[in-house]
Amino acid sequence: MAQYTLVDPATGKQWNLPAAELTESLQMNCILFRDGEHLGIITHRDLVAFTRWCASETMAQAKEPPNHRVTHALSLVIRWLEDEKSVSSDELQVAAHAAWAADAAAWAAHAVWAAAHAAEAAAHAAEAAAHAAEAAAWAAAGAAAHDAGYISYEAQAQWLAEHLQSGK
Repeated sequence: MAQYTLVDPATGKQWNLPAAELTESLQMNCILFRDGEHLGIITHRDLVAFTRWCASETMAQAKEPPNHRVTHALSLVIRWLEDEKSVSSDELQVAAHAAWAADAAAWAAHAVWAAAHAAEAAAHAAEAAAHAAEAAAWAAAGAAAHDAGYISYEAQAQWLAEHLQSGK
């Protein structure tokens, strides 16, 4: 089993974590290592991409299709990841709030959480650290729920490692 290390370059603080704790401990601007191998620096964009991936994977595995407001929020996040100027912060916030409302009306697995958090994370570029990290942690927690069919912590850690290594 891989061992992950997060290093905060500003303080020098290090956290040695198993995959089960990694995705809930992500922090922007930290350096991520896996078994001593440098994977990269975690950016706001990486946290949003991770949250988007959790939402997409969770929706693909859900027994019922998500509410259209959830898929709309996720589509805006995908557009934002392709071109940050293509979607305004206001549009992302409205979509995130609509996804949260869909959650209150009819629970659609943990995809609602992940999609809404992804939209909120993308919308808060100016406040990126707190919002994106919180979004990633909530998405990870939701996606790794113990119910059958949800994404394992190991799969989440693997996706993050591959994403950072790819330089996307």
